[in-house]
Amino acid sequence: MKRAIGLCARLAEPLAGRLLRLGLIRRALHRRALRAWRATDTPLILCFGNINRSPFAAALARARPGSRASSAGFYPETGRPSPGRTVAVAKRYGVDLSEHRSAVVSSAQLSDAKAIFVFDLENLVRLAARDPRALRRAHLLGTLGESGAALIVDPHGRGDAVLEHVLGEIAGSIDWADHASA
Repeated sequence: MKRAIGLCARLAEPLAGRLLRLGLIRRALHRRALRAWRATDTPLILCFGNINRSPFAAALARARPGSRASSAGFYPETGRPSPGRTVAVAKRYGVDLSEHRSAVVSSAQLSDAKAIFVFDLENLVRLAARDPRALRRAHLLGTLGESGAALIVDPHGRGDAVLEHVLGEIAGSIDWADHASA
C-alpha cells in the first residue's frame, strides 16, 4: 500500500506542478504558507527520509530568533545520517548536518504541530494517509517564496547538481519568508 501511495503521487506530480504554477493558485498558496510561517515558532518540517530536505530546512528555520523548528520523515527507520554530500552542501549555507540522525514522524508531532511544511505531492499524500486532519495545517515549503517551484523534488540518489539545486530552492524559500515576515 505504501509503495502504491508513493507511485501514484510521483505520477501525478508533473500535472500538479503545472497547476501550482498558475498565478492565482500560486499566490493563494504563498499567502497561506507565509501566514502559517509567521504564526509559529515551532514548524514541523517533513520529507520522506528525513536525511536531506527536512533537516536542512529545519536547521535554516531555527536560525530565526526563538524558532524551535523540528523535522521528521515517513521512512520507517530512525538513526540514519545525512549523506556526506548533503552535509558538505549544507555547510555552504552555514548548516551543520554532521550530527543529524533521521526520525520517523510521530502521531504526537502531527497532532501538536500548528504548521506542517512538506516538499512535494508524495509528502502530502503520505501525510493524508497518516493523519488526514493534519492536512489543514500542511503547506508546501516551496510556496514560502514569492516565486519559484512550489514542489521541491527529493534529491536522494539524483546526483550533485540536483542536490545543490534543491538545497538552494529550500534556502531561497526560507530566506524570502524570513525577510518578508520581518
